Amino acid sequence: MSTRRPDESMLHAWMDGELSPESAAAVAQWLAAHPDEAARMAALQAQTAGLQALHVQVLDEPVPQQLHRALQRRASLQWQWPHALAAGLMLSVGLGVGYGVGHGRAAIPPVRAEARLPLFVREAAAAHAVYVPEQRHPVEVTAQQQAHLVQWLSKRLGVRLKAPVLEAQGFLLMGGRLLPGEGGQARAQFMYEDDAGQRVTLYVSVLARPGAQAAPVAFQWASEGSTHGFYWMDGQQGYALSAALPRERLQLLADAIYRQLE
Repeated sequence: MSTRRPDESMLHAWMDGELSPESAAAVAQWLAAHPDEAARMAALQAQTAGLQALHVQVLDEPVPQQLHRALQRRASLQWQWPHALAAGLMLSVGLGVGYGVGHGRAAIPPVRAEARLPLFVREAAAAHAVYVPEQRHPVEVTAQQQAHLVQWLSKRLGVRLKAPVLEAQGFLLMGGRLLPGEGGQARAQFMYEDDAGQRVTLYVSVLARPGAQAAPVAFQWASEGSTHGFYWMDGQQGYALSAALPRERLQLLADAIYRQLE
């Protein structure tokens, strides 16, 4: 693994989900080895989510009629005949070039955007990288207060939660914590540990997805560096399971969790 620190532009591109899968995996692996930087990026994500939540209701409001009329008047004044002539010339050139490309040689295929993981999955990966290395404070509320933990997180997320039992798979609940997510929404993280000290986190989010109740549940695989995971959406809830475990073992954990939450 390269020990070279990613520059700030790459770190922010990773946070915004704008890197290629290979670059994103390299950054995630570097963050997993540098918990202080991972914590800083998690704090920036939380700050961004809070800023996005400010006056978010304004985005759904209609454009005021006065502003709409002003924009129409300005557009009509700016569209004079020199601009129309220039636009016509550009259109002619564009049509000619397009015809030449289509008939003289094979047309250039459109650029395909890189597939992006859902935001809650990237939030889960960042939270996993920050808190799994913690020795003194890996969780906010321990498993000894499980009833309080589940009740508290359920109230904050607005849905009834459950901490899955994974003892049959070799993992014991350590506890959990409350985390910030997209738009200032609350998120929950449950952490588990096996006898070898290997830790697994389950990240739970509530998504604003109208009509999502009818969507079929399907596990999706995600991998960033040494951290792997499965994520799925069930109704309006999103789940992300993260760990540095082989795919087959994570699949068993994901199946066990889904059966208990169903």
